Amino acid sequence: MQVIFCASIMCPVSFWIRKLNKSNNYCPYIRRSDIYIVARYQIAISKPDNKTSEKQPSFWIGFVLQIVNVKIFLFGVTSLTGYVMSYYSSLGLFLFFEMIIAAIGSLATLTWIFFGGLFQKTYFKHFRVINIILALLLMQCAVVLLVQ
Repeated sequence: MQVIFCASIMCPVSFWIRKLNKSNNYCPYIRRSDIYIVARYQIAISKPDNKTSEKQPSFWIGFVLQIVNVKIFLFGVTSLTGYVMSYYSSLGLFLFFEMIIAAIGSLATLTWIFFGGLFQKTYFKHFRVINIILALLLMQCAVVLLVQ
């Protein structure tokens, strides 16, 4: 379902983003300010939420969360417009690559779940240090965007 939705919105979104980037030079400033705000939030405000819910996670809760996950849409749109639509125009190949992208996204989600479970206790114990490191890395990304 997500694959079909991504395919239906990717052409207009891709055209709009390309047109915006070519006509205006303020996009890098917006990206830098967004990175800076996120980095400041990571250092100053963010604390781990170690409350456990009495409700056990289920397959359907995870399924619904994946359907509304914005990162999946962005991954699909970026992959299809950047790597598939530039080189292929056949519907069969397009659907084939859609399935490959869906499989890669599912594998990435499972990997994220696995390593998140492994590092959860370490994060709760050292959250301030980890947040500072992540914020500094984000600030470094903003500086690199500024230099370019």
